[in-house]
Amino acid sequence: MQILFIHQNFPGQYRNLARHFAALEGWQTYSIGEKPNVQRQLHYIPQNIQLLGYDTPPKVDTTAAGAGKEFSDQLNRARQAAGVMLRQQKNGLDPDIICAHPGWGDALYAREVFPRAKLLFFFEFFFDPAGPLVNFDAEFPTDFGQRLSFRNKNAINLLSLDMADAGICPTHWQWQTHPKEYHHKLRIIHDGVDTELVKPNPQAELIFASSSQPQRRFSKADEIVTFSVRNLEPSRGFHRYMRALPRLQKARPNAWFLIVGGDEASYVKGHASGRPWREVLLEEVGDQLDMSRILFLGKVPYQTLLDLFSISSLHIYMTIPFVLSWSMMEAMACGATVLSSATGPVQEVIEDGRNGFLFDYFSEDELVEKACALLDDPALRESIGRRARESIIERYDLASRCLPQHLALIEELLDRG
Repeated sequence: MQILFIHQNFPGQYRNLARHFAALEGWQTYSIGEKPNVQRQLHYIPQNIQLLGYDTPPKVDTTAAGAGKEFSDQLNRARQAAGVMLRQQKNGLDPDIICAHPGWGDALYAREVFPRAKLLFFFEFFFDPAGPLVNFDAEFPTDFGQRLSFRNKNAINLLSLDMADAGICPTHWQWQTHPKEYHHKLRIIHDGVDTELVKPNPQAELIFASSSQPQRRFSKADEIVTFSVRNLEPSRGFHRYMRALPRLQKARPNAWFLIVGGDEASYVKGHASGRPWREVLLEEVGDQLDMSRILFLGKVPYQTLLDLFSISSLHIYMTIPFVLSWSMMEAMACGATVLSSATGPVQEVIEDGRNGFLFDYFSEDELVEKACALLDDPALRESIGRRARESIIERYDLASRCLPQHLALIEELLDRG
């Protein structure tokens, strides 16, 4: 039996599933992804997965609208990936099932190359021109061009929804963003949290330094407020967190504020000036901050991130109504007390006062007030952190829940013949 994973940034959401099949007797495991991205992820990929990378497609030089250019880029990726599949077909590649994230276009021609394969696609988000992202934050109003872009962004999604034998959405909230006529094709199965790996480490200690600070050792004995996202940008509420930080710092004179995240753009455009949002926000509020107690850590190794969650006194997470970050669930699995924005994807996971706490995304006052109250109550934080981990194990544990669900769906597809 053969399984093929297609993901522009492989392994992405397939890290655990691909590792499972790579270790399974009787299966040959292949993957297709963009070469530079796959090379960066090699430490996550078992050696017995046959990597079939494609070169980064040339950017399209066009005067078309941004979304039209994006669609052209997706078609280029589709052709590149199809070329890899056709070449490897001559070497014996004939997958029984293809698991693919269709968002970048790589898998668009998979059916044409491998007509007998079952197609199981990962559907992350459907961009509705009248949906929850539109004008969510008045500071970033959705103009007409962006609404047209949302409509165009769904071209690959719709083609893939029609082509797939089945699809997966990681949360119910993400599932309901997709058109109702396709709901019957989509199962709600989270990628899963490996709670044997992602767990509290009471002995964790971390040493950090900055340009203005000597090396310092951090542990649970310190009052530490953490904020962690892939990139520091408005889609994850970074602008609102930074504006609340002066008051939060003033109210907690002994607290350290450790911020994880890069300066690139993940989900929204960069600032009009071309500068990273970190620099823009520091220019706005920097003179109100005590920078000696703030560390911007950039992107950190995975184990460092988990240890950081283990020593965090309070983890603050924010997001617009979009896909939920892995890091929020990982913080919960590490026993951290999470204070998060009360937005749709978060409210599916966090029940206010039971396994975490919620605040109004737009209320910096509520963020500061609740953060201070929690930092003053270590017994409550310990209790909530324990329940947070229990809830992740109960609903999102990789070994006992999510991986078995994923494997059962694959077996069901293969049994259809």
